[in-house]
Amino acid sequence: MSRAAARNAVREQYKFFTATEEEAFSVFGRAEVKGINRIRQVTDTHCLVAFVVVVVVMLWLDAQASWLGNPRRLSQPIDFRGKLCGYDEEVKEQKLGYHPNPLNDMLVCVKACPKTAGDGNFTLPDGPQGKDFERPAYPTSKIYGQLCLPLDLDLAKQIIATKSTQSEMYKALGVVFTSRSVILVILMVPLVTACVFIIALLFVPTAASVVAFSTTAVVLALVGMLMDLDQAVLAEVPLYHETHPLMLKAAPYIRNGCYLAAVVFLCFLVMYFPSLARSHRVFEECLAAIINKNVFITVFASLAISLLRILFILHVCSTVAYMMSITNPVQVKVLLFGEHHWVERVAWSPLFLKGLFFYTFGTYWVLEFMAFCNKYITAQVLCHTYFSLKALNSRGEEIRHGQQSPVYYAVTSLCRYHLGSVALGALLAFPCRTIRFFMSFFVPDRPNLQNSLNQQFRIAYYLFYPLIRLDLEVLRFFKDSVWVMLPLKGYKYMDAARRAEGLLNRCRGKIPNLTKFTGRIDAFINISVGLTSLVWTFFLFRERRHGKYHEVEEINAQQALGGLFIPPEHSPLLALPVMTAFGFWVGSGMLHLVSIASETLTICYCIDVEMAGGTETDALYVPQSLKDCYKDLGGGESERELSELIEADATGL
Repeated sequence: MSRAAARNAVREQYKFFTATEEEAFSVFGRAEVKGINRIRQVTDTHCLVAFVVVVVVMLWLDAQASWLGNPRRLSQPIDFRGKLCGYDEEVKEQKLGYHPNPLNDMLVCVKACPKTAGDGNFTLPDGPQGKDFERPAYPTSKIYGQLCLPLDLDLAKQIIATKSTQSEMYKALGVVFTSRSVILVILMVPLVTACVFIIALLFVPTAASVVAFSTTAVVLALVGMLMDLDQAVLAEVPLYHETHPLMLKAAPYIRNGCYLAAVVFLCFLVMYFPSLARSHRVFEECLAAIINKNVFITVFASLAISLLRILFILHVCSTVAYMMSITNPVQVKVLLFGEHHWVERVAWSPLFLKGLFFYTFGTYWVLEFMAFCNKYITAQVLCHTYFSLKALNSRGEEIRHGQQSPVYYAVTSLCRYHLGSVALGALLAFPCRTIRFFMSFFVPDRPNLQNSLNQQFRIAYYLFYPLIRLDLEVLRFFKDSVWVMLPLKGYKYMDAARRAEGLLNRCRGKIPNLTKFTGRIDAFINISVGLTSLVWTFFLFRERRHGKYHEVEEINAQQALGGLFIPPEHSPLLALPVMTAFGFWVGSGMLHLVSIASETLTICYCIDVEMAGGTETDALYVPQSLKDCYKDLGGGESERELSELIEADATGL
């Protein structure tokens, strides 16, 4: 087999799209690129309509939550009629909860805990056939928060035991979501850390990566050990096992997750340490493009959107706390005097539980929408600068001279034409990337495996054919490269994604794909920055302190910082996944600059190659520093090295 035949065989495997005259960039120079910015249409309108509907429903839920909810219900006793002890008008002077019948969980509000049978009689609707039944008081003591419990410890455990996973989750999240000042401090940590890493990756990318991965591994291991110590302390707290069963079950899994993440970061650092030096110049090139005087505005735009995202998260936390606290009268079937009867009770609203799931979905979509708007603006400004694009109106007249205000045109083109495409990408990108990640363990990330010279790849093609078709038709198009082609050509989302995928595949072996150098390292840096929110949530919410157990509805930042080294009486383990997700969103608001710069420069180099006639030499516009560390995308060897190996194998050398 000749060298040319081997190279063609390898390239045939990657020939996923064939350029047509309309699709391929011509060889007439940059004139074509200068004009494409004015080719615009409103894209993916149906997704924008769906997004607006979701936002409107979220606003309705906001209004209902603020009207019907009261976060104090998450920590204070509520009587069987739904009155909040110590706050509602009828029971404003009665701040304690008391169970007249210790065999069920109905309670009434009282001013002081009854000590003897002579302290009064109490009526509950738990008599025969659900009628009112009066009982004398029995001796109790205020031994748990605002509740009066019987002196018999076994009976007290039976009363106080958490019988509902929903109630425990609501109370655990309520402790965090009602403390907005602490959440603000926590979310500022990944934002500031991301800004520091942006600067560090420009000047000392190798050292910054090593510091990020090593410190993350050490801190996660430390958090895991502290979780063990906390559980040992909390196990000695009276009634803690009865009030936090879900958290005690989840604690070993969260602790092991911290240990596992620490090991993964250490292994990644060891395995990819040689690659860190090779990627040094790529990070410098990408961030040099960002700090260009015409592009630097994207840093401030990203910072503004990140701050807006933090404000939205604070609003979401407040609304969710209100929504969780909404109660409704419900009919409950209880056993009374040996017979089952229906008794009206007050419980967490089942309607707003469903609304909570919908609000969670809407929050995910809105936060992703903000993230992809940020990526669009960054890519548009980078392309604007790279090709000196002009913003033209329908008559071909220049609008504000384009190059002088690229961010203005980026924002206006986004708002006028492409919000629907952003909504589509925001909805599907994360699930598609997640599915593709797990598929990568079973299927090689190479199209047209049936044409591969590797027999194992051909077997994998027929074995995983449905997954491969799903990948080829849908999954592979939800990459960041689409946010470069969309600003350039103004196509619909899927058209722009196919165009970008085809362009990258046609230019394999001709340009250095920068994402190969930055992709994994950048992803782990994003994870490292996002995990800072987990660490600080764990430390700042190791509440409540001795003497304040279940009495304070919220804490402030000063209390949280002042109690860092006090043994805890509460652990925020159940809220850690939520706060970690928020940290990922905030941190990526700045760190996306690295990934989008590498995607944009790669696409622009591909366009340069195609306009130069598609030669097999490296792009003329690629800096010499990147040519020196040139590697092809899609494997450990470049296309040229792979073809040489195939030729050597075929000739028996």
